[in-house]
Amino acid sequence: MTFMADEPDLQAAAAQFDRSTVTEAETAADDERKQVLSQFPLDGWAAMPLSRYALGRPAPPADGPTYCRLIEFGTPNLGSIKGGSAAKHIMYHHNSGEWRLAAPLRGMEPQEAWQELRGQFVRAFEAVSAGDFDAVDDLEVLRFGPTLVTKSLATYFPEHFLPIYAAEHLRRFITLLGGSPQTDAPAWRSNRRLLELVRSRPEFDGWSGQEVMRFLYLRFDPRPRQNTIWKIAPGERGRLWEECRDGAVIRVGWDELGDLGQYQSDTELKQALDARWPRSSGGSLTLARRLLAFRDLEPGDRIVANRGTDEVLATGTVNGSYRFEPDHVEYRHVVPVTWDVSHARKLSEPQHGWRSTFAKVDAALFAQISAGLTAPGTRTAQPHTGDPVPLPEDIESVLTALDRKGQVILYGPRERVRPGLRSAPPSPSSAGRMP
Repeated sequence: MTFMADEPDLQAAAAQFDRSTVTEAETAADDERKQVLSQFPLDGWAAMPLSRYALGRPAPPADGPTYCRLIEFGTPNLGSIKGGSAAKHIMYHHNSGEWRLAAPLRGMEPQEAWQELRGQFVRAFEAVSAGDFDAVDDLEVLRFGPTLVTKSLATYFPEHFLPIYAAEHLRRFITLLGGSPQTDAPAWRSNRRLLELVRSRPEFDGWSGQEVMRFLYLRFDPRPRQNTIWKIAPGERGRLWEECRDGAVIRVGWDELGDLGQYQSDTELKQALDARWPRSSGGSLTLARRLLAFRDLEPGDRIVANRGTDEVLATGTVNGSYRFEPDHVEYRHVVPVTWDVSHARKLSEPQHGWRSTFAKVDAALFAQISAGLTAPGTRTAQPHTGDPVPLPEDIESVLTALDRKGQVILYGPRERVRPGLRSAPPSPSSAGRMP
């Protein structure tokens, strides 16, 4: 989509934005911020132990989640940074038992690395408290975790930063508001620049950071539309379907891999798969890529839950980000989903590619599945009587093309349209997420 918005377009969009729809999310964000300040007060950072900071510790601290876990998974309304690699935390404990450190810390023992990292966080907080924002740029280690650092600064100093953290998104929004972004600027500097532009524009007079963030993502979302639709089986022969349906999630196995966020590439995940389940190299690489695709699903992405090769249990819309549930009995890799069981049906012919847990779904097939309404509690398509049921515009266009030409070619990104404003937009993180 285009980001050089005309002045009248931006002004009109801002004027039409219903700020009252953000009230609920603002209250939730304020509660999350109070939780961070209570568990990790600024004056406690200088003495914070590594066990209270890092992701991936063998046993979670008895006094609550670590700082990194709370910031990534426990504060979505502050602007989520969920998903993607755990490398954004600068140092973390890998499932292999090793500590993974950002480049400036490599070669150090974990406690030595933590003292350096903690010291730079403390200096950043002190600099911002004193209004010396330029001093943060000189803290080299923090540059290796820009989304975590920017969210931390926005959490402790919301008057100085917006709840937007992905560097690319910040640059796009700066351009949108008539500024000139610096491509090499750290995310926190771009965040400050965007805030200056927001404050200079009369249409945003009196707006909170939450209102600005949600408006920008609703009307000018910088992320390309994810085209892939995934079929994901809820256990063998769909045996976990009721649990997934009732819990509004989709679950997959391979629990021994641990949190998928710790893997920085498909190659690294393939190595972990091969170590636990030796198989052909091509097969494990394909599985690694599909597990990472599962991890990186975004709110608004569409999936199909199946049983076998010819039964659709439901279609779903992702409404949150991946999480790992180490205390769950099995199938600990989880993505939140809003399910639509009205699309449950038997297909006219088996889909042989559906024998595995993950498979890509052709957009034309998905359109046909989505159009095949069924009576409640049934598993086969039922004839529809009464007034026509309107279909989503994108599905209607695919079906029309199929009727006219017998085939349809789908390509290219499209803008993601997110219904409603009461659920937070996906988080701008290194992986480009918001709640």
